[in-house]
Amino acid sequence: MSRVASFPRPAALRESVRPDRLWRRFVGWLTEREHATIGFSILRILMGLSMLIVLLPSYADRRYLWGAGAWWVEPEASRRGWWEPLRLLFPKDNAVVFEVSFHLLLALAVVFVAGWKTRWVTPFLLVFWVGLSTNTTLLGNGGDTLMRIVLLFVVFADLSRHFSVDAWLRARVRRARPQRSARRPRWMPSWLGAWAHNTVLILCVFQILLVYLVSSLLKLQGEEWLNGTAIYYALSIEQFHVLPFLSQLAWQSAPMVAMATWLALWVQLLFPVLILWKPTRYAAVVLITGMHLGIAVLLGLWPFSLMMIGLDLLLVRDGSWVRLAARLGALRTGSLSPAT
Repeated sequence: MSRVASFPRPAALRESVRPDRLWRRFVGWLTEREHATIGFSILRILMGLSMLIVLLPSYADRRYLWGAGAWWVEPEASRRGWWEPLRLLFPKDNAVVFEVSFHLLLALAVVFVAGWKTRWVTPFLLVFWVGLSTNTTLLGNGGDTLMRIVLLFVVFADLSRHFSVDAWLRARVRRARPQRSARRPRWMPSWLGAWAHNTVLILCVFQILLVYLVSSLLKLQGEEWLNGTAIYYALSIEQFHVLPFLSQLAWQSAPMVAMATWLALWVQLLFPVLILWKPTRYAAVVLITGMHLGIAVLLGLWPFSLMMIGLDLLLVRDGSWVRLAARLGALRTGSLSPAT
């Protein structure tokens, strides 16, 4: 009887789904506090590492890829897809300015990963990264495009709440002066920071949903994805053989290749629906993260994979990260009983 009595009555259900109540709940969610702060901190680190994975291996060939030596790919090298003044940062006719800008970009990426002065570093990193990208339209992939879009969004997000030098400095100040509160301009409303951060969260989630939906719809038009052989053909491309023995090992089992192909297709297609319920959302995040790790290891597309993993992890709530850390800490110390 107690269970039956605990169910809400139809009148209470109708009251809870009234448009005005739903709107107030949404506004409260949007403005009361910042969400997914741990996810955004992880995204900052993975995004910075993606940039370094592009820049550091290309360091010796930087002039041929983006500098004066890139003129050999004319007329493509002269084409620009972004704002023309950005060419001034990485000119192809001034080696000194190019070298200074390139090394500044490297330094900004390192500082971004470390999370020091992140609010100021992020917009400068955006300008320099897009400036480098304008020097050629040939060096790029979906991960680069996604990185530019997301980097523009996260200028307005809190990226350094965790795992950062900024967080360490804030904790140090609080220990030294416990009464000191966070400084904010007097003219700025208290809700503005949370509103900007959570709006960025919505935009980032929309971006990954758009990527997965479009990608899966395009896959449905390919016979290889429907008959379960697409991953076999992807692993057979020699240009993507980062670890040939692993690629060859992966395609040895036809049933496994077919299952992986169909799983990649349907998880992406159903991703917008799966994230609506917490258990299926976390299952989808685990599966899609495993897929991107496989792409990174087997195909060598680390920048793209790290960007997508960072965006996917925004769907994990801060409370879930805290509970996971507590559970892992208990397992490490041996204080977690089998019953729990």
